[in-house]
Amino acid sequence: MEDYPEELRTPPVSLVSIVGCPELHPSISTALSSQQPPMNTLALPDFAKASILARSVKPRDPLAPPQPPAGILKKDWLLKHRTRVPAAVAALFRADQVSGDPAQWLQACSDLENLKSAIQGKNTKSVVVLVQAQANDELSEDVIVALRKRAEIDSKHLVVLVEHDEAEWNRSLNKLKNVFVELCAAFYKEEGRRIKARIEKKNFASVELSIRYCFKVAIYAEFRRDWPEALKFYEEGVRVLREMIGTSTRLPPTQRLVEIKAVAEQFHFKISTLLLHAGKVVEAITWFRKHIKSYERVVGTPEVAFLHWEWFSRQFLVFGELIETTSTTIPDTLSPRFGTADNTLTEWEFQPAYYYQLAATYLREKRYAIECSSSMANLTTEVNGVPESVMPSVYVGQYVRLFEQGDTVSLLPLSDTEYTSYALSEAERFQDSYEIIALFRKAYESFQSLGATRMASACSSGMAIEYYAAADFSNAKQLFDSVAGLYRQEGWTSLLWENLGYLRECSMKLNSPKDFISYSLEMAALPLFSGSGEENRENKIKSGPAGSPTISRRENIQQEVINVLERKQSSEGTYDGFNNAIEEVTHLDIDQISPLRMVLTASVAFHDQSVKPGSPLLVSVSLLSHLPSPVVVDQLEVQFNQSDCNFVMHSAQEDSLPSYSNLHGQVIQDTSSLTLFTNRWMRLTHEVKSGKSGKLECLSVKATISKHLVICCHAESPASMEDFPLWKFENQVETLPTKDTTLAFSGQKLIQVDEPDAQVDLVLNSAGPALVGELFTLPVIIESKGHAVHSGELKINLIDARGGGLLLSPREAEDSESHHVELLGVSTVSEDKESKEEADSIRKIQYSFGVVSVPTLSVGDSWSCKLEIKWHRAKSVMLYVSL
Repeated sequence: MEDYPEELRTPPVSLVSIVGCPELHPSISTALSSQQPPMNTLALPDFAKASILARSVKPRDPLAPPQPPAGILKKDWLLKHRTRVPAAVAALFRADQVSGDPAQWLQACSDLENLKSAIQGKNTKSVVVLVQAQANDELSEDVIVALRKRAEIDSKHLVVLVEHDEAEWNRSLNKLKNVFVELCAAFYKEEGRRIKARIEKKNFASVELSIRYCFKVAIYAEFRRDWPEALKFYEEGVRVLREMIGTSTRLPPTQRLVEIKAVAEQFHFKISTLLLHAGKVVEAITWFRKHIKSYERVVGTPEVAFLHWEWFSRQFLVFGELIETTSTTIPDTLSPRFGTADNTLTEWEFQPAYYYQLAATYLREKRYAIECSSSMANLTTEVNGVPESVMPSVYVGQYVRLFEQGDTVSLLPLSDTEYTSYALSEAERFQDSYEIIALFRKAYESFQSLGATRMASACSSGMAIEYYAAADFSNAKQLFDSVAGLYRQEGWTSLLWENLGYLRECSMKLNSPKDFISYSLEMAALPLFSGSGEENRENKIKSGPAGSPTISRRENIQQEVINVLERKQSSEGTYDGFNNAIEEVTHLDIDQISPLRMVLTASVAFHDQSVKPGSPLLVSVSLLSHLPSPVVVDQLEVQFNQSDCNFVMHSAQEDSLPSYSNLHGQVIQDTSSLTLFTNRWMRLTHEVKSGKSGKLECLSVKATISKHLVICCHAESPASMEDFPLWKFENQVETLPTKDTTLAFSGQKLIQVDEPDAQVDLVLNSAGPALVGELFTLPVIIESKGHAVHSGELKINLIDARGGGLLLSPREAEDSESHHVELLGVSTVSEDKESKEEADSIRKIQYSFGVVSVPTLSVGDSWSCKLEIKWHRAKSVMLYVSL
């Protein structure tokens, strides 16, 4: 909108002129500009300058037939009425100039006659202002009447200004302002009525004049603040202009469309401004829709399609700025059911960001069209060249060529070929990418503030594409990466395909082979199968470097990765620079949330739930790939949290193991073939020996491809394996990672290794039944046969044989005579000498419970003790001893 001239962007402001008494001009001009509505002032210091108000009339042969108009709207007509054609002229005289010396009176009369002559035939209104020093300096009535007759004005149009009395000055100045308001309204009303009479009589055969007259009547109505009449004639002018598209032959076809669209743009801007400032938001949006629909297909020839898209983009940009500056809100009377018969509008159409995004999109269409037009126009330009000295014409939307021959300067019309060459050369001079980026960023920020994440992401993608076009690959890659995350989350595979294509190219330009391989593999694994595989240049430009999403294209991308890994030269030389940056081995890490999970997924399941240490167990390793071509795996390395269980499977098709693999201490098994076919599980079963007790878990599966690519997949359990989001709804046969369905639905990548059986014997001997009152002795022997004993404890429990738990809780403290059976003590044997310890000196000995410390025993050592129990009454008990 800033490119529009100010006289078009702002409402028309009345223009008045004051002549004479230059010392009063600043105060009068300030007073006129401060009122509402304001007035512009054309101040002339003396009457000798009044000639600039005269109409410039071109000589015309009265006998010649009328010439058809050369254009629709003159560019400076509106500016002329705001700066050079006043609605009223005020002649300022001091009192002594008209009431003193007769020579001065004659000079004043002469000045009035010159002023009347200058404005003759223009309908400009006249005002006479007499300036007095004091209010009591009254002029004779004869002088006043004589001045009115000379000026041919009514009495109310003669105003007396009192200069040195502030109160009188303000009063008389207000009167002058009111006179100007009245005369300006009359001037613009009469001018509008005069033009309307021509429209009603239709005494002209030119469509251009009809449009021009509608524009003038609407402008005159705006001068009077008559908005309904202005809107009526703007809309009538647009109607006639639409009919002119297919009928006018005044200009060559291309230039005719350019002029019509330029004029339509001004009409549309005026109508939209009037509707929005009147609060008619729905009507303004509806009008914009109608405007766009009328011209969206009026493209012209393919060579100048870029002009259409530039114009089309500007319509959205300007309307978005108008929506933003008028602070529009959705009316309460509007149905909340957007996009229905009750309300055909959408909620986005009330947001400026919607228009900024489309403005950027169509400006990008212009860039695409320029690329196509440049290739088509090369031959024409080489033959004819670009015309020089091309400049805008006096008519809106027209261009002419300045031709100089000696002292003669003339303006020559352009042919369509010349105009196309000129327009294309001008378009190629400017970098549209940065303007597109600015528009997308403006829309992005607005959508973000509204919480519209998806729309903001689309704007980010647009910015990234333009950064890519401007060769700013670092910024482009950063934005593409952020957008790709949302596309993966939403499952928008077609958009993700295009996005990854740009990321691949950015990685190549930034000399990042690892990123190139990663993005390429993800592209090749996407579920895209459509397209014929053939595309024209225009479609290729729009689809970006990714190309058409076909199976053959996916296979080519996969092969490109192999070529990069094997350092093969490409036919196009696109990734030859990787040879210096690529490492000997490229490592890719894939976890459960990695976008490369489609490329390779590893499922690991143990066949058992628990196992004893050192026992053999079977583990199934299954791999799945969505790459379109078979993948030959050179080596498969399976890693556990206990490194002794790691093993390697080596394809027998390879002559030797890769030299970079560290296989020391790992089990190596040759397999006839390790080839992955698309969407088919490769199932392998291997036997491993369980290690230490505790949890044994498979951590990862490393696949070596083409000897230079190592893909490390985090192992997944079949029982908890998630679907592939992008492949979830594809029409494909669903297969299980293992043939055993039970294992496929409940298998786990970890197993519990049990504790080993203790190799220590605990022997409790009994000589027979005991008698009441007898001190009964039971020997206990602990013998280490394979495991040493450290910090051992011998626990002793006496339990009622009929049930009911312990005979006495360790916390109870009652007299020993109240119990049927009592544990008195423990005697140990040390160095072949038996030493008896009293019950109170034995560690934690109670009536029916005791804990005795066991000394450290090495393998082969033994230790024994004797338990002393006494029955006070007959009672059946059970004795438990544990280590």
